[in-house]
Amino acid sequence: MKIKFSSAKEQQPTQEQGLQVLYAPGKRLAFRVRWYLILLAVLSPLLWLIGRWVLTLWLIEAPAQLHLPGSELRARDAAQVQQLLVQPGQRVTAGELLVRLDNPEWRARRFLLEAASTPMESPNAASLEAERALLQESLAGAEARVRQVQRLLDAGAATRGELLAATDLRDVRLRELYQLEQRRQPEVGPEQRQRDLELAWLDSRLQGLELRAENDGRVGEILVAPGENVGPGTPLLRVESDGEPQVWVYLDPRHAAEAMPGKSLMLVFPDHSQRLAVVIQAVDDAAPVPVELRPPFSAPTRSLRVIARVQDGLPPEWRIDRLGLKARFPHAWLPFGS
Repeated sequence: MKIKFSSAKEQQPTQEQGLQVLYAPGKRLAFRVRWYLILLAVLSPLLWLIGRWVLTLWLIEAPAQLHLPGSELRARDAAQVQQLLVQPGQRVTAGELLVRLDNPEWRARRFLLEAASTPMESPNAASLEAERALLQESLAGAEARVRQVQRLLDAGAATRGELLAATDLRDVRLRELYQLEQRRQPEVGPEQRQRDLELAWLDSRLQGLELRAENDGRVGEILVAPGENVGPGTPLLRVESDGEPQVWVYLDPRHAAEAMPGKSLMLVFPDHSQRLAVVIQAVDDAAPVPVELRPPFSAPTRSLRVIARVQDGLPPEWRIDRLGLKARFPHAWLPFGS
């Protein structure tokens, strides 16, 4: 398209109201550039649509998201976040304490049960202690007698019957001492046994409020803050392991043929760098595209979730969980990379 200029200024560009203009040639160029810029601004939406249409003929483009292997640490019971012992990006090892929770109601209940479970001493505790000392002294003498008879038997100066008699006397003293220990134990009623069981249950639940890392890895996003109340199953933080990351590609069902294992594709990163990837798993379900990956003003739809991996490995700077990417598949009638 060629634009024709037929205004008076165009016909006589070197004159302005009868006066000679020295900068007329430059002004003439400015008029021409201005009109071309206006034309470009008007046609830019159409040019963009044409470019997108040509790109769809050349490549199949789909949103994708990077997923790092890892696990979420969740609260097992209703509790309060008492202390966070790690920071995002920190390296942790298996078994390391990450979050300490607390349940004030359980601790108050445990305090009351422990106060009510104080054992009461027997009224004749002093006499039982004296009897115990006498029985221990008698047991020591009986054991010494057994050792003495054993030496005499080895030397041929005693009989086996004398050794059996000394052994029986020692066993009698042991049985008497055991019976005394049983009498010294305070009597435990049904209520006390119930309190002991509840105390043991509270101790185990309070101990379970200390959450530790299951595997080695790096702390990702922390979802709670100290002092916050959480319920059972509430996610607290995410620990990312050092395994191979996966790329989830949300492919339009029309292009289901591209979702075969071994199919090559190109991943476009936020800095417009590209890396080759390959599909590693056949489609097993249809999932909605995440909100952050949808185009503006688009309705929620379900797409084929294709799992792929980066062929040459992922650079450390791009190990970011749920990083948004673009996946490009070549059409079947085009060689890849053409």
